[in-house]
Amino acid sequence: MDFNFTPFPVLETERLTLRALNLDDAKAIFGLRTNKEVNEFIDRKTPNNLSETRAFIDRISSLTINNKGIFWVIESKSNHQLIGTIGLRNFEDEEEYAEIGYELDPIYQQKGFMSEAFEAILEFGFQEMELKTIEAFTHKNNSDSISLLKKQDFVFQPDIKDEGFENNISYRLIQ
Repeated sequence: MDFNFTPFPVLETERLTLRALNLDDAKAIFGLRTNKEVNEFIDRKTPNNLSETRAFIDRISSLTINNKGIFWVIESKSNHQLIGTIGLRNFEDEEEYAEIGYELDPIYQQKGFMSEAFEAILEFGFQEMELKTIEAFTHKNNSDSISLLKKQDFVFQPDIKDEGFENNISYRLIQ
């Protein structure tokens, strides 16, 4: 599977624009990645300052330029605010596989925004990238994430482990 994310695929939904991450997003990304509610079920290093956030943005941009992953900013069309992120990575050629990751500012949760973004990404992944399997790892106690995955027809995979993250469980959607 050879992907080419140049030009970057901007996706539109009724209420959202899914666009490329850029350095102008550093403050909003810092706020999202340091938010205690967002990080309650995510085991990751949080940035200490905007400089570390800009380094994160550079790493993500490099993944996209090298077609090793793709990461969208979820932007509200009504106020042009960055409200979350969603992306595909860890591509596996043989299985035509990618892993999906996502996060949403708590003030925008429970309003259908992530479902809307998910639908656009799943369509892109299955139609444009011709993936056969998309997998999500989520914390076993993250009931909102589990509900989202079930709503999108992802199926729990009890035998799959997220190496290094013992509290994560796997859900897969197979095309």
